[in-house]
Amino acid sequence: MLIVGLNLSTVVERTATFGLHLGEPLLLQLLAWLVIGPISPESDIVLHPVAFAAWFGFFVTSLNLLPIGQLDGGHVAYALWGSRQRTMAFIVVPILIILGFAGWPGWFLWAVMAGLWGLGHPPVSDPHAPLGRNRKIVGWIALAVFVSTFAPVPFSFHS
Repeated sequence: MLIVGLNLSTVVERTATFGLHLGEPLLLQLLAWLVIGPISPESDIVLHPVAFAAWFGFFVTSLNLLPIGQLDGGHVAYALWGSRQRTMAFIVVPILIILGFAGWPGWFLWAVMAGLWGLGHPPVSDPHAPLGRNRKIVGWIALAVFVSTFAPVPFSFHS
């Protein structure tokens, strides 16, 4: 949908910096470059509603893939690294707090929610069952999806 939406989007010369600006995950940057081509630093892409919906899907996907507790990212991290998933969550929460100070205050809420939900993955019925090769590949793909859809500052407001 992002490719369709980018084809319907417009590139405008930046006359003033105001309004809502969306973060640019790596996957958005790559696809915008492929679909629209390089744009000058003085230009912006005004996303068509279809492209905005795809951007929002990236945002929600990246939130769900945070390697914390009951989120899908917590399940993936636990499947790939076992009990080290909890250590990853303990690293991610301070990063969210730093990102809250650095750009988007919404990360504070996610850090608090992570603490409320619990950082660690719940116990599994057979923790010693081996993870097959195909499932490991899917786990690494999920990690790549997280990295490519994550925007450290998803929203910024300029007046």
